Amino acid sequence: MEKISGLALIVLGLVHSLIALAIPGAIGFSGIWQEIIDAGVVDTVKPESLRIWGYYWFLVLGFLMIIYGLLCYWIENQLNQPLPSFAGWSLLVFSGFCIVLDIDTGVWLVLLVAINAIVASWRKRSVQLNVKQ
Repeated sequence: MEKISGLALIVLGLVHSLIALAIPGAIGFSGIWQEIIDAGVVDTVKPESLRIWGYYWFLVLGFLMIIYGLLCYWIENQLNQPLPSFAGWSLLVFSGFCIVLDIDTGVWLVLLVAINAIVASWRKRSVQLNVKQ
């Protein structure tokens, strides 16, 4: 169960991004691509266009989650190490902040990944301390 943080983040990021790209209406962004085209595409993310701004960040966060997940997957599977504790704790703080601001969010799944990463890091540290003694 410990080596799933990276893969879980990749999957969550892919689902996030695919929903945003394929069915933006499912997340409240019906017609967003037409709005972006009508606004001229280049430099359309502005405070005056909150729908475009919101969609942009929804999409970007999905891509960032994929990239962070790939790094975590590499650490867990190529280096055969648990994630450093700061990775789990930073995900915990991030997800906690997001959940406080929006309780009805999918970030609860990131909270589960954070807890897994923290526990995996703690277990590895416990084993290393026991081996040294």
